[in-house]
Amino acid sequence: MSIIVLDLETTGVNVFDAEIITGFFIHADESFNIKSTHEIKCNPLKWSDDAEKVHGITRQEASTFKKFSDVYQGLIDWIDSCQPKQMWMHCNSTMFGRLAYFDHAVLRMNMMNMGDVPYFKISNITPFSTHSLCKIVQGSFNFESFRLDSICKELGVQLNHHDAKSDAMACLEIIKQLLPLTTCEAIKDYERGINEESSISNPKKSRTKRSTSRFV
Repeated sequence: MSIIVLDLETTGVNVFDAEIITGFFIHADESFNIKSTHEIKCNPLKWSDDAEKVHGITRQEASTFKKFSDVYQGLIDWIDSCQPKQMWMHCNSTMFGRLAYFDHAVLRMNMMNMGDVPYFKISNITPFSTHSLCKIVQGSFNFESFRLDSICKELGVQLNHHDAKSDAMACLEIIKQLLPLTTCEAIKDYERGINEESSISNPKKSRTKRSTSRFV
């Protein structure tokens, strides 16, 4: 089974308008061995000083990068060459009252602006979250929180937080350590339960709310 592990640094935490600044993508095999990597660096149209304080990428630095429209095809071609079955990332978010995946959603939204074909190239890959994975196996660990830096601290994983490459490499290590303790089916069942509970407890709100929460 081929997987892609990714992390994005963006202009904000709203999945509907966040633009990608940097992204690091890892292609790994069923034994979690790295087969190849791909990096993108983008010059966004908008900017957020608050986001800059998080990832440390300055507007001046980003101005030297290419536009997303100039780099997306290279990413699509690389993904096609990998033929992944799954796409993993850490951050969860809530969209229309349902559990989603922040990086996957932002990547889809940015690809949507490039057309239907690139959008569906991303949408058709099954997404998984290391955040949910850690939730399932938490009984075996002493996680202080489910932030990526807290998870890495407990597992002894090296991390330079909010650096896309470091975050993606850390997520791969988390998968390598924790996925053997459970299954992808268990992760999907866990997330399905969250969505069903949310729909039952507040059905009207779940259809209309656009939350931008992000677990980092």
